[in-house]
Amino acid sequence: MANAMANPPAVALVLAGGLGTRMGRPKQFLTLRGRPALYHTLRAFEEADSVGRVYAVGDRPRVESLAKEAGISKYVGCAEPGPFRQLSTKSGLLLCEEDPETVVLVHDGSRCLVTPDLIDRIVGAATAEDHPDGVVPATPVSDTIKVARGGEVVKTLDRTELRAVQTPQAFRLGLLRRLHEAPDEYLGAATDDASLVERNGGRVLLIEGDKTNIKLTSPEDLVLAEAILAAREGDPRPGAST
Repeated sequence: MANAMANPPAVALVLAGGLGTRMGRPKQFLTLRGRPALYHTLRAFEEADSVGRVYAVGDRPRVESLAKEAGISKYVGCAEPGPFRQLSTKSGLLLCEEDPETVVLVHDGSRCLVTPDLIDRIVGAATAEDHPDGVVPATPVSDTIKVARGGEVVKTLDRTELRAVQTPQAFRLGLLRRLHEAPDEYLGAATDDASLVERNGGRVLLIEGDKTNIKLTSPEDLVLAEAILAAREGDPRPGAST
């Protein structure tokens, strides 16, 4: 890691309030390498030079206990989650105390393989002199994508124009707060924060993401995440921890 910044320009907002209906339990608390997935997520932001404070949205007692266990000195507080993602984001944004021009990184807690390097690159793009309204990490789509209706193919999309987006996504705190003042129905139609910026005419910049920055959505993802963490730690034993 590079030398820590004297005044880190960004704050992180980690969304950890999901119920994990597809996995049968909250994904952010699934065990990876002997520790909850959220432990690994929080550690990445703790080690990122560009992040000065870490907020969360989720089960407050559980999150605060884990933040203490993980040694997160940047942890500030935890907001209550809403009934869907964007209301959870809104709840977390209201907890943030920083200046409206502060960069806020909104991140899915179940993307537990995010790296400090990716976080710092996103903040670097978001704080550039000619900064966009949003910065989103993305990777090229390697599979052929088809639009289907009723089980039949309608058309095939040009994958050279497609990108799979990830989190964290970076915005100015004041802008994102204003966008989340929209009606719940409008917010509910957004699948990520960048789409709110797009729908309001904002400029969103894509930067190179990380193929290993996967989101835990299925049992297969858990197996892959274990393998990636094992490779990073130099220990191939499944479930081992350092």
